[in-house]
Amino acid sequence: MPRLARIFVKASFVYFVAALLLAALMALDGLAAGQWLRSTYLSQVHLLVVGWISQLIAGIAYWMFPRFLKEQNPQPRGSDRLAWLVILSLNVGLLLRFALEPFALMTGRPWLKALVALSGVLQVVGIAGFGVLIWGRVRTMEI
Repeated sequence: MPRLARIFVKASFVYFVAALLLAALMALDGLAAGQWLRSTYLSQVHLLVVGWISQLIAGIAYWMFPRFLKEQNPQPRGSDRLAWLVILSLNVGLLLRFALEPFALMTGRPWLKALVALSGVLQVVGIAGFGVLIWGRVRTMEI
């Protein structure tokens, strides 16, 4: 498995564990966890969907999809720089959202909402970058 695929997959499992631990804490809400914990619900769902599921799919797709022929591209899986951009933008966006969204919901401060919006932009950049990275590798099978 290539290094970048391992990073995607390992990061996905970290988010999976984090989301499950957060869900367990949310189940213990009666222990005076307070408003912050209740306001993390959307972030917890995001950890599961973008952090775990999407990154696991991206890592496996990056690894398993047909590679470019050497005549087409010297890098069989596409641009490593683009793959790093995808990993960084997805994860920075996800962590930024997780860190700031509960406080934006609790306080309603415009600058926090703007940073949460920026986290969404970073995630969209990552998803679009992944589409560009994989698109050329999706091709018909010739029998």
